[in-house]
Amino acid sequence: MANATQDGTTAVSAGTKTAERKVRRPRSTVRDQRDVLRVLGVLKVATATQIMDLVRPHLSDNKPIRNALLVLQADSKVVSEGSTAGPQGKFGAPDRVGEPSQKLWGLTPVGLDAAAGHLQRGPEAMGGRARGAGTGGAPHAMAVNAMIVAFTRGGRTPGAAAGIGGITSWRTEVPHPLTSSGKRNVRADAVFQAKDAGVPLLVVEVDRYTEPAHVLADKVGAYADYYRRQIHDPALPGSTVPRGAVTGGGPGTVPHWATVYPRTGLAGLPPLATVLTGAGPTALANRIRKVAVLSREHWAPERRTGYGYPYGRTDADGDFYLDFTGRIPLVMTTLDRLKQHGPLGPVCFRIDGHHCEEGAPLLQALEDVRTEAEFDQRLEQRRRAAKVEEQRREAEEKPAAR
Repeated sequence: MANATQDGTTAVSAGTKTAERKVRRPRSTVRDQRDVLRVLGVLKVATATQIMDLVRPHLSDNKPIRNALLVLQADSKVVSEGSTAGPQGKFGAPDRVGEPSQKLWGLTPVGLDAAAGHLQRGPEAMGGRARGAGTGGAPHAMAVNAMIVAFTRGGRTPGAAAGIGGITSWRTEVPHPLTSSGKRNVRADAVFQAKDAGVPLLVVEVDRYTEPAHVLADKVGAYADYYRRQIHDPALPGSTVPRGAVTGGGPGTVPHWATVYPRTGLAGLPPLATVLTGAGPTALANRIRKVAVLSREHWAPERRTGYGYPYGRTDADGDFYLDFTGRIPLVMTTLDRLKQHGPLGPVCFRIDGHHCEEGAPLLQALEDVRTEAEFDQRLEQRRRAAKVEEQRREAEEKPAAR
């Protein structure tokens, strides 16, 4: 209530101010708050619009998400530490160029625990909370978020294919230890798992064209090192180890990655996707070709002609199949193309020299081409054709019956 002062003015009591603050608290549903925590639990740092695109894509205004963020901020579960403009100035500054700046939001320790509960993930799967990432504008995180939004929402062009998976299909900043100490690891920008959509496991790297091509190629090599890492794990049945994954680890050993991602059903090594941005189409196309050349030893399949290699099958007739054993299925695309067409549109380039250059849908790009099974089928067809031809000749050579 208001009290009179000596000069005749009125003063507002502390209780009245508290009541006004409660009245002004933004209206937000429990569902909106829960979904905001789930998204930030995965992305670590994001804008209100990115959160909206992932959990409320039908909305054109992110106000419900902003209200949820403000309520969660009042509850000490989220914090805004910067904006997408970074240290170069916020929206409205005279020298500001580019897209309008947006606030960046992240989790507090309390919020991280709440997000883990909503995602039903343990601390080891949650990782950190990217403290302070927003102060610099988080350009890399923004590119990773844009990639995840494109995967989930699908293409923006008219008639584009829908997206696949959801926010719970993703983990970001996932370390893969190269040694038992864990001091050396290859850290994935994101890991995607949507087995019901045909992608049991996909490791994703986002490249912003800020480093030389050989650095990106070296990361492909780091994944190859990780996939070769063997550990002793007698509890894991040998039947669950993917074909071609064990590379001389010895009896009782299994690939480390197969214990981290069990029951994927993969026939070989986990595929790796690289999404490029930060330059024009020509520059990015050249970068894809250069990275492919520099990392060839890790993805290039062996050309084989059947049993008895290198001599091959005598009935192969110049035919061959590609052996991908121990090779990383590598697909590459650009962020712009992914935004336009979505992951199920013509976006991915399978780096094996046999997929069409204009791009293929992700699921098609992940399939091996010229497999041994197809090769054997072609051989059988040729055998049958040869047998039919032989029977025809024998029939022609027989003397006519009298």
